[in-house]
Amino acid sequence: MVRFASSRLSLMTAYLLLGALVGVFVIHPLNLIVVWWELSRFSETAPTFWEFMSGRLWLILFPRHFDIVVAYAIMGAIVGVAFGLFTRNYVNTAKAYKSLREEQIALIPDIIRQGESARVEFKSSVRWDVNENRINRGLEKVIAKTIAGFFNAQGGYLVIGVDDTGTPLGLDNDLSTLKQPDLDSFERTLNDIVTKSLGGDLCPFIHTVFAKVEEKDVAMVIIRPAPRAAHLADGRSSLFYVRSGNSTRQLDVREAINYARSRWS
Repeated sequence: MVRFASSRLSLMTAYLLLGALVGVFVIHPLNLIVVWWELSRFSETAPTFWEFMSGRLWLILFPRHFDIVVAYAIMGAIVGVAFGLFTRNYVNTAKAYKSLREEQIALIPDIIRQGESARVEFKSSVRWDVNENRINRGLEKVIAKTIAGFFNAQGGYLVIGVDDTGTPLGLDNDLSTLKQPDLDSFERTLNDIVTKSLGGDLCPFIHTVFAKVEEKDVAMVIIRPAPRAAHLADGRSSLFYVRSGNSTRQLDVREAINYARSRWS
């Protein structure tokens, strides 16, 4: 712990010193350029750029102008420390995100083994009909309905690429339907489904991770409870679904109103 604190202090000291040098040798000259540009615009007798810069830059070597050096050094040091703090926070956040993602990926096989439940649903694909061996866009509505059910309940996990028994089928058929057959495009497709059917403001409440299960790619959509009622757009209709047991159930208007009133009151 002491060594870690010492290392962090040394790093911040380096940022401070580097920032101070940047203040004197970068920020100061840049500021002089701005000053010369202002003078040249409003004065016909202004010195040339090189005359102005060479004359002013040498002043920092004289003791009577030491206060200028100190001022720019402090300014640069502040910038350096701020940059150091931002960089450290960014790196720590990236490490934490990577660690969390790895933990979520490691959960996928266990979640599949436990089977479907109130918080877990299996789907074979997003748009590939495994029974008819063709693209079926209607399956996207099924995905949206399931996600809506989790949004309106307490969240959950939608595992895609496995059948109802938890046998891995993979994502190859779905990927073959995309312009770019990769996992990033697959994740964007899921976000597009949510945007079109439920509202783009709900996209931040889903997160997709991928894992190899029995040598097959499987996707797990982690769905958090929505901050508002998620209505599924279906033509001119607006449908309301909620997770009930290990299935997704549609509520009628009266049921939906009563449920929403208690759920988001």
